[in-house]
Amino acid sequence: TRLCQDAQNFYDECMATPPEPKRRRINSIFPLNFNANSKWSYILIEQPNVRPGLSKAEMANMVALQCINARGAIAHGRRPELAFFTSKAKSTTVAHTDLVFKVFKHHGGVKELTSIEEIKEEIMKNGPVVSTSFRPSMAFLNNNVIARSQCGCQKDILIVGWKQISSGEVWLVQPLYGHDGDESPIAQVAVGQLGIDEHCLAPTNTFDNYVWQSGPYYDANLSGNEKEWQTWESMWSLLDSLSELEPLFKELGTTSFSALQSPIITVRHKLKKAQSRKAYLRSIQWVKEKSKWKITFDFV
Repeated sequence: TRLCQDAQNFYDECMATPPEPKRRRINSIFPLNFNANSKWSYILIEQPNVRPGLSKAEMANMVALQCINARGAIAHGRRPELAFFTSKAKSTTVAHTDLVFKVFKHHGGVKELTSIEEIKEEIMKNGPVVSTSFRPSMAFLNNNVIARSQCGCQKDILIVGWKQISSGEVWLVQPLYGHDGDESPIAQVAVGQLGIDEHCLAPTNTFDNYVWQSGPYYDANLSGNEKEWQTWESMWSLLDSLSELEPLFKELGTTSFSALQSPIITVRHKLKKAQSRKAYLRSIQWVKEKSKWKITFDFV
């Protein structure tokens, strides 16, 4: 009887539904691959003063401005005509990690990113971030364009995204310069390795009110059309008085209406000056029915 009972128990166990195997939980909030340079193809702005042998302070300053310029391009909606550059850094006793913090704070604010999820969310929503804790190994330096003297030293580098490869997840980093001063190639650093994600900073400023295109300027209230007007071929505005054009006259150094039609003018969103486009003034007409002046621009 005991033998029969054991046989029955063994049969029941064999026929029972096996438990679900434990599965690794995957965070589905983020895509497997993301590159800010692909989402915003115009954000890579060269630093003209980049050269081999930069000091840590110079590197920190340039990387911070590299991040600001990238985010400014995002706010502008295209490659900016104006950008922040730096000359040779003055001698300073400020730690380079604190220097990135100070540059961001000077430009409106800074936040620390304390987790991989925060880093990813920030890059996806607002653009590149700066790692101030990266400690490149010699193996990394042998395959990427970063000064060899920086081996093992803590340095600053721009993180522009991430990627899933056969060996695991990697961060996509954008060095300041490439071979012989060419455009910088994207490098890969394994998530959690070489200190890359131990300490990351991001500016809190959206740079919507920074000017990224030269004048002379005509400011128009484009609220409600922030996205649409970037694709318009032309636009018009109604003015209560031609005195509203006085700032434009002053920049051009003229009081002649005909002089307005020859130069290229920058039309800006009055409330978000980062949004601007080059245009020609087509016409200025008096609209009797509305008792207003109608000014029409054709975008370049």
